[in-house]
Amino acid sequence: MTPNSPEMSALYFHNVSVTLGCGGESDSQALECVRTKDFRAVLKAALLVSYEPSKALPRPAFHPTVDNKTVFADYASLAAAGKFAKLVNAPYIAGNLDYEAGYYKISAYAAKKNLTAFEWDLFNLAGFTCPTGTEAANRAKYNVPVFRYRYFGTWPNLQLYPTSGAYHGSELEMVFGTAEDVSGLPNTATENAVSRYMMKAWAMFVAAPAHGLSELGWPFYEPEGKTLVRLGYGDDTKASFVEPSVYDARCPAVNDPSLAQGAF
Repeated sequence: MTPNSPEMSALYFHNVSVTLGCGGESDSQALECVRTKDFRAVLKAALLVSYEPSKALPRPAFHPTVDNKTVFADYASLAAAGKFAKLVNAPYIAGNLDYEAGYYKISAYAAKKNLTAFEWDLFNLAGFTCPTGTEAANRAKYNVPVFRYRYFGTWPNLQLYPTSGAYHGSELEMVFGTAEDVSGLPNTATENAVSRYMMKAWAMFVAAPAHGLSELGWPFYEPEGKTLVRLGYGDDTKASFVEPSVYDARCPAVNDPSLAQGAF
């Protein structure tokens, strides 16, 4: 999701201030007036702000705004130039899930938004697969040790609906070992084994970022070579390793973040 421009955020704010009877852009006291309103009234007014047109999902009006101090308009060019935090001797881990869209289909249904299978495929690529690949590649380019993974696990007790797949956030129950607690249903034997492996991997990374995952055989990421770590793939209970191009091949043609509007 791209950040709001200052002009866009101001437009949204004044939409709310007018609804609350505090005046619009020309009223210098609009902000002070809004601050006097009950928070429930402010939230109700904010919900009335229209969404911008979107190729994917509706995007919330109020989210980070470009100030060029903490939020920037040109993350892609900054990252490509190596202008990101480089902590000394601190490897980086980045990853995404095989079917992030499985979660977002619920909000699409609620918004009466009907995307085709092809559009959901682009959503996954533009919002998750390709940015994660670029993020990892930029760090590798500037000698920041980085691990990159892709999670595939689909388990009966974590399905949102029959075809939800490895949806956004569904790896968290595996990392924290809480799948049964969340669902109230028992894990499968393979699910338990994958969860134990992932808990061990994350713990080893935290305990020894520089070499913990290397002890499990994880390679540092490079765009070429079998350096993409697959987790929960098929019946594998441990990691397997493949060329990133298996999943990234279409990324150069999908350089449009608006195809994943509404993702976060």
